[in-house]
This record gives sequence, structure tokens and C-alpha cells, in this order.
Amino acid sequence: MPITRSPLLSLRFICSFVLLAPALVTHAAGVSPSRCEQSFGKEVANSTIETCRLELTNSLTTTKRIVILETLGKAYLSQNEPDLAITTWKEASQYARPSREDAVSSETWTRLQVLIAQTLLQAEQPQKAEAHLNRTLSTVEQSIGRYSLSAGMVQDTLGTFYALQAKADEAEKAFKLSRIVYEIRMGKTHLRTMETRMNHAVGLLDMGRETEAQEQFQVLAEIINASPAYKNEPIRAEVLTFLGTLQMRGDKLLEAANNYQAAYEVRQAAFGPNDIRTSQSLNNLGVVLYRAGDLKRSEVALSKAYVIRSDALGSQDPLTLSTQKNLQAVIAAQNAAKNSPVR
Repeated sequence: MPITRSPLLSLRFICSFVLLAPALVTHAAGVSPSRCEQSFGKEVANSTIETCRLELTNSLTTTKRIVILETLGKAYLSQNEPDLAITTWKEASQYARPSREDAVSSETWTRLQVLIAQTLLQAEQPQKAEAHLNRTLSTVEQSIGRYSLSAGMVQDTLGTFYALQAKADEAEKAFKLSRIVYEIRMGKTHLRTMETRMNHAVGLLDMGRETEAQEQFQVLAEIINASPAYKNEPIRAEVLTFLGTLQMRGDKLLEAANNYQAAYEVRQAAFGPNDIRTSQSLNNLGVVLYRAGDLKRSEVALSKAYVIRSDALGSQDPLTLSTQKNLQAVIAAQNAAKNSPVR
């Protein structure tokens, strides 16, 4: 039976944008996200693109225009149009700049450069991706400083890049510098610090160091589960998903199921019951329950995941088809159990 790994493992950059880059914007009280933002991840990409383009014709603040352009680029990328995504993020970059006087603008500009580099790597252009990241780091360090939050963001991304290129020394150095920045400036248990520690653990997986990675995910899970502040934070779902996947590989099915269930509850609270990210947890939960022999609960979880993915992505999307195959395997197992002679 197919097993869908966490999107950070299988679609490293496309699916990790929402978590690994800082939030698009912190909305003030009473200020609602744009229709473009609300559409992304909940409607088919074409609908999101149309909604974003329409909103861009309105009179917008600079911050709102950047957010919509950033979301539009992600929608293009979800349709496998990296060139359009990069062009859109370059346009958004014109509305921000690295500056000691404006931390928000600096991080916004840096985040957009990171998205461009990640997309170049996803498009199998690693040399261009590395060059872009190094240029971005040089600009940030000269404009803001080596230990700025923006520099930490770029170092974190370089760590991931080098891990994927199996350059262990370079990856470890970059992750170390990123963690130092966040721990010094924001604290050891701050969200950004937890994110770079998680990315380091994922980097260990990318380099084939699975035992070390699982140890780090276990530590992160203990820290995050013990903190009420992280109860419904998306990073908790990501950490528990990775840990659950590694536990399932080791046939620790009960532990994996518990972590997948918790990840599902987090994503349902954070993103809503019909979000694509919620469907990932349902799919994972269905798979581990199948392996544990709990076919009834597996069918329920996979059926929910299938409906979400079919409605949002269409019946022929690879994610929808993957869940469909999983569900078919469960139904076949149920039928086999019914037809099995009683001894």
C-alpha cells in the first residue's frame, strides 16, 4: 500500500513554503486576510490565480500587494509554472528592501528571495539557486548585519540546500549559524528557533542520517508538546508528522498513529477541516491504521482525505489519486476479511 510521506519530505519546497518561511503578514485585529489568501490551499489553483489577479487591480496598500503577489506566485508554482512564480516574486520584491530601519521590509524582501531560490532548486537549477542565495546573504549581511533575522533566514535555507546536495559540512555550518541567530535574538523556544531546528532534522533525513534525525524530532516533539503555546501551531503538526513517519518505518504503529492523530487535530484547528494540509494528516493516519489492522478507522480517515483532495485539487491530481489508491487497498482488505472462511 502506498504511503504518502510528509510534504516536506516528498515535495520539499513546494509544500513547505507556508511553514518554513515566516508568515506572510501578521494581520492586525479586525483585519481580514484577502480573498486571494483565503483561496490558496482551499480552491483549485486556477481559481486562486483568478482571484489574486482580480484583487491586484484594486487600490491596495504596499503590504497587501506584496502578500497577494506572494500568494499568486505560490499558486503558479502549484501548477508547475516556476518561471511565472519567480517573475511574480521579483515583482513583489520591488515593494520591499533590506534596511536596518525597517525590519518588516527587510524580512519580506529576504523571504521573497528565498522563495525564488527554492523554486530554482525545485526546477532543477541548483547552481542558480545557490548563487541567488549567496547574493541574497551578501546583500543582507552588508545592509543589516551578519546576525540579523534576515541573515538567519538565508542561512537556514542554505542549510536545507546543502543537505539536499549531500554537502554535510556546509549544511551543518549554515544550520548552526541560523540557530545561533534565532536563539540569541528570539530565544531557545521561540517559533523561529524551533523551525530552524526542525529544518536541521529534515536536513539530516535528506543526508540519510535517519537515526540522528529521529532523535532530534523526538526532542522537538517533547519541547513542543510540553508548551501550551504550541498546542495548535502548524509546526507541532509538522514535527509530529515527521516523527510519526519515522516511527511507522520502524513498525512502531501505535506511536505513529497517536502522532498522526495529534497532527490532524492541530491542522484541523489551524487550517480548518477542508484544507489540503489537513487532508495530508488524514491520509497519513489512514495509512498507519491500515498497517495496524484497524480497517474501519482507516477507511473513515482516507475517505475524508479523498473528498478534501478531490474537491480542492480535482480527481486526477496526484495527491487525490494517491489517496484513492490507499482507500482502494483498504476496501480490498475489508472484502478479503469478509470472504475469508471462519476457522
